[in-house]
Amino acid sequence: MNAAPTSMRAIRRVASIAVLGTLTACANSMVPDLNNPSISGFQSSPNGSAAAAIAVGLIRGARDNTAGFVWQVGAFGREGYQMGVAQGDLTLYVDGPVNPGTFYLSAGFWDQHYSDIRAGNTVLDAMAVIQDLTSQQKAAMAGFIQTMQAFDFIQLAETRDTFGIPIAVDIPPTGPPAPIADKATVYQHITNLLDSAQTNLQAGGAAFSFVLPPGFTGFNTPATFLLVNRGLRARVDILTKNYATALTDLAASFMSTAQPLTLGPFFDYTANSGDETNILFKPYYYAANWIHDSAQFQVDGHTLDNRVLTKLVKVPDFILDSITASYSFTMYNSVSSPVPMLRNEELLLLKAEAEVGLGMTAQATTDINFIRAASGNLPPWTGSAVLRQPSNLLDELLYEKRYSLLWESGNNWVSMRQYGKLNEIPEQYRLEHIFPVLPFPLNECLSRTPQPAGCATVTGF
Repeated sequence: MNAAPTSMRAIRRVASIAVLGTLTACANSMVPDLNNPSISGFQSSPNGSAAAAIAVGLIRGARDNTAGFVWQVGAFGREGYQMGVAQGDLTLYVDGPVNPGTFYLSAGFWDQHYSDIRAGNTVLDAMAVIQDLTSQQKAAMAGFIQTMQAFDFIQLAETRDTFGIPIAVDIPPTGPPAPIADKATVYQHITNLLDSAQTNLQAGGAAFSFVLPPGFTGFNTPATFLLVNRGLRARVDILTKNYATALTDLAASFMSTAQPLTLGPFFDYTANSGDETNILFKPYYYAANWIHDSAQFQVDGHTLDNRVLTKLVKVPDFILDSITASYSFTMYNSVSSPVPMLRNEELLLLKAEAEVGLGMTAQATTDINFIRAASGNLPPWTGSAVLRQPSNLLDELLYEKRYSLLWESGNNWVSMRQYGKLNEIPEQYRLEHIFPVLPFPLNECLSRTPQPAGCATVTGF
């Protein structure tokens, strides 16, 4: 794929969609709606205020998508389960098979993402004719939109993996479906998008022309949001095993051992009228028992990893569809608990992962041990079976990512697949299956002849 484009006409060529879901019209006092009247109103009269509403509204979509990602992809990685009796779909996550016609998650990780990407394109396409923004303000807005679009694309790519996804330039939603790009092309597209956003943010001046929500405090100017952009670029570098580049991008992010591990942008929720509450604050989200039972011991040799103690709580056993759950999550302890977009702790672990990939064993061990001490109150890694430590550094890294990022990004499924280790996730009962990838939605498949690989039934193993 060509290098990151530089012209405004080129940078707007971001995404396409074969079947466009209706843009959600859910009221939100903090983040503007991305509803059809807002889009059509902007198209009929492009101006800075309307463009800002759409740009900031991308956070609302990303917020909803990420909350779903936490529990749905978390279930595939057996971090935990949504065990609401009324929901009645637990077996879809653990038994299968999954296919476009019966697996509603395939649409859940498609329509909203592409709707948001297309909303961003609407602003990028009209940027040249917006008269009430300066060139710096336009560049800053473009960089912000492109970064949020890349965030959406990353989640789409993580769920479809080897099936690929559409990434073609703007096309009418009623036109022929966009081609399915292969995995390598998809990630190159995301990389180019983030790099183009970097160029725009660097030219964006001192401030955005719009106000970001409170969860983005500290990352709400073009210069500070660029730190988030580089962190996301590092996440993509790791997913594509470009380890040396990951170290460069991490150095340009907000990664720091001198800052709190919680540092980073968060998606906010409130109980205010018109806003949304955190769907993860429900009594029916349970951790998989193995997460608790496989935790390593702290320095005293018998107390479990501090991350387990702070993220899980023992509850009476609950059994549903042959799965027994004995622990609930505590990270989202109110309707207004925020959900991380990207945290310093993840960036530090990505650094260690890059070092493992490059064979920089000493450096990786140092960085891993920093997280072990700071986050888990664990002793240095030595491969001790007595303390339940893995014998090799890669498995130890995956352990740290599992417990540090538990129930916030679907990490375990993505990371274990990255290294061909999905079959090492413990089974909870005899009939369950682990699924390596999700299919496309049914409507996407019906619009294509012949149907691509992503329209096949996924049986798992």
